[in-house]
Amino acid sequence: MSLGIRGKFVVGFDGVEHRIIRDGVVVVDGKRIKYVGKGYEGNVDRWIDAPTGLVIPGLINTHIHAATAPKDKGFIDDTGARHFYMSSLGENLTALGQAMRSSDYEVFAKFSLAECLKSGNTTILEISMVPNLGPEKAVKTIEQLGIRATESPIVADGVWDRTQVADLRTKWIGLESGLKKLDEAERFAKTYTGACGGRLIPAIYGDTVDKCSADLQKAIRIKANELKLPVTIHAGQWVVEFNNMIRMYGRTPIEFLKDTGLLGPDLIVGHGWAITGHPMINYPPVDGGDLTILAKSGATVSHDPLVFVKRGNKMHSHTAYLKAGVNVSIGTDTVPQDLLNEMRMASYTSKLADWDCHSGASRDIFNSATLGGAKGLGRNDLGRLAPGALADLAIVDMETFNGVPYRDPIKNLINSSQRSDVRWVIVDGKVVVDDGKLTTIDERKLLRDVQKAGEEIWARIPEHYYLKQTADEVSPLAFKLWDEK
Repeated sequence: MSLGIRGKFVVGFDGVEHRIIRDGVVVVDGKRIKYVGKGYEGNVDRWIDAPTGLVIPGLINTHIHAATAPKDKGFIDDTGARHFYMSSLGENLTALGQAMRSSDYEVFAKFSLAECLKSGNTTILEISMVPNLGPEKAVKTIEQLGIRATESPIVADGVWDRTQVADLRTKWIGLESGLKKLDEAERFAKTYTGACGGRLIPAIYGDTVDKCSADLQKAIRIKANELKLPVTIHAGQWVVEFNNMIRMYGRTPIEFLKDTGLLGPDLIVGHGWAITGHPMINYPPVDGGDLTILAKSGATVSHDPLVFVKRGNKMHSHTAYLKAGVNVSIGTDTVPQDLLNEMRMASYTSKLADWDCHSGASRDIFNSATLGGAKGLGRNDLGRLAPGALADLAIVDMETFNGVPYRDPIKNLINSSQRSDVRWVIVDGKVVVDDGKLTTIDERKLLRDVQKAGEEIWARIPEHYYLKQTADEVSPLAFKLWDEK
């Protein structure tokens, strides 16, 4: 099927950079973009006219826990463990995770993928679906929602072990267990390559830098080189991890990734903010520090700002990473799975970190959410509107209360546009959001299912929280209920 889109603005790619085309046209033929320009005289099967629309490449989300993140909403907000540097890792999030049931993972996964699509996010690096839904159901969910997704089982040979109130250390369970997980990742890749009409992208997922031993990281590197798959791992994600890596190895998380050989152009580092020179870490850089190591390696850092903003923390800074030569992409990690919101947070936290209005510029943030993510995944057919690229794109209405007046559509997109302004989303040439409505799932039923799952999880919190407290005790309501004293 062929599809034509007429927009007020089109973000075209000229082979080097994005360019704005006023009153532009994009023509899709099957799964690929056929034409990008000012006008088109040929015939198409369907025209989408968006006279007040901004046509952008589909946004790329390089860090999302789709099957688990919705449980965080309203629960980790305004909470955190002081003894874990305000993080919910190892505490609140652990209890929430243990309170989930198998049916919760499926409904949450569908909800997260739907959220992504509604914000113009067409490609995701998703981390939690295969481990929690199983390979078949995870792939089926991706097929149903119509999104493009990178997937893998999780590979690790260690687990976090809380030995004292505030002492979270790595308990090693044996290299053999990690190698078995790596074999699972290889089987998944070989089984599902080409699945979902090519929308599924197999990868290898190391869990966290402190739960993957040096030998396992070396084995992951060998396997990734052999299979030519993208790789990701959580690293530089919190102070406890950083301190534990120094205690165990005398090396920062980034230095350790370099030592094992896992750090490379095909690696996406999840979060990557806890590095030398960060004021919260207070660990001095040497010879340029971790930023220089990252830049020389060609690795990508997935900047996922909102989850850390909620903890009173931020990357220092998005612009500093770019100036150092690091490729930076953007992810959502937690709820809301709204990449437009994350782009805004990335811009604003960078400005705050640098005390500079020029930091976190709209151009740089947009590039990170498109070209940066595509580079991290090793894909030059994503994140751009150009002939031959995959037909993943979104149309954002600029003539809304969020959008007007518009002079520079990219600045307005980053600073003002909301998810409700996204009117059409196309993945692989298929319309998955049509005039603001998902075409692949019943939205109202999905919302009811998510609410029900959340209520049941909160009710189970006392069974799993280490102090046996209720949900309202662990995460107090903003205001007391009317009938409480």
